[in-house]
This record gives sequence, structure tokens and C-alpha cells, in this order.
Amino acid sequence: MRIIYETNGKGFLGWLVDLPGAYIRGRTVEEARSKIGQEIKAYESWLGIETDCAKEYTESIQECKLHVEDADTDILFDTELADFEDPKDFEDWCTLISISGTKADNIYKCCQYKDYVDPHMVRKTFYGDVYSTINRQFAHIIQVQNYYLAQIGTGIKIGNDLVSSRRDFVEKLKEKYLKEGNRLYQNEEEDWTTKKIVRRIIWHDRIHAKAIERIEQRRNIS
Repeated sequence: MRIIYETNGKGFLGWLVDLPGAYIRGRTVEEARSKIGQEIKAYESWLGIETDCAKEYTESIQECKLHVEDADTDILFDTELADFEDPKDFEDWCTLISISGTKADNIYKCCQYKDYVDPHMVRKTFYGDVYSTINRQFAHIIQVQNYYLAQIGTGIKIGNDLVSSRRDFVEKLKEKYLKEGNRLYQNEEEDWTTKKIVRRIIWHDRIHAKAIERIEQRRNIS
């Protein structure tokens, strides 16, 4: 298994390359590394799958100026530049995107305190105010889908329903892939491929679903 870390000297964001959307984070590389086993289990639980990850792994570190402590990232793996060897692999990854969206939607629907303003979340990061309510976190999960699609020159009509918009997202991604394959899109701020979008959308679902669960838990004990 291969792990690539991004670091700005303040923290480490590590990507489990073979598992799109799996990540570890820590103030040091050792702290991040200690979470590998826990992350693989959480990833399997999130998507309802079993992975075949080798116990041995290789690591590399990439220096960056990004705010990795606030989830900033722009890395593009060499494996994300290569096309899928089997078209079925692309279909399988699209299925993972759909599962991830449904999981985030289910977590949101189980919450009782969607408008509760979590004082722990009232702060600013490099991208602005943190989303301090469950409703705002969830709306961001929905809206960001068009951000990712825009990076490859397309988009969908976004409403307020994650499951239906995720279905449209996947269909648009398939349409684009069938026309252009896993081509490289070189944009002003960041480079993208279809494979990278799969990794980032699953990752994004997970980090914001975790935030939603934390807000709900803190409200329950407040």
C-alpha cells in the first residue's frame, strides 16, 4: 500500500493511494501513521466494503504551502494520470461515489439539531467561516459537487436533495469520461482528472459527515 503525505510543516495529510477517499491526518507524520489501521476500518464501514490492503506500505512526503490542517489539498497522484485498465473499474468507483452520498444523506437525516450553532465551529479558516450548523455542512456537501464537475468543464442543476443530485453527478461524470477518458484538465489553481474527482468527492463527504456527527453529539451533551 502506498501513502502520500502533504505537509506545510504544521500538519500532515496522508492519502491511502489505493483507496479513493481514504486519508489520515496528524500534527506529525508519526501521529498520522498511527491512524492507518483505524482509517482502513472506517473507510470499509463508510462504503460497506472489504478492502485488500497490504500490511506493508511505502511512504512519500510532499512539501506544500497549503493549509492542510484545515483540509486544504491539491495533490494529483501519478496513478490518477493513468486511465482505468478495465472499464468496470470506473463503474465500480462510480458506485462508491453513490454509496458515499447515500451514507452522508442518511447521517444528515438522523440528526435532530440541524440548526444548532456549534460554538466550537464558530471560527475562520483560510477559506472563510467554518460551517457551524448541520444544515450548512450538509448544504456544502451538496453544492461542492458542482465545484468538482466545473474542474472538468461540466455541471449539473443542484437542488436541496443529496441523493438525487449525486445520481446526476455520477451520470455527468460517466458522460464526461465516456467522451474524454481520464484526461488531464490543467486549470489555473489546480490540475484534475476523473480519478482525482472520485477520490476528492468521497473524501469530502466523509470529512463533512464527521463534522455533522460531531455537532450533533456536542448538542446532545450540552
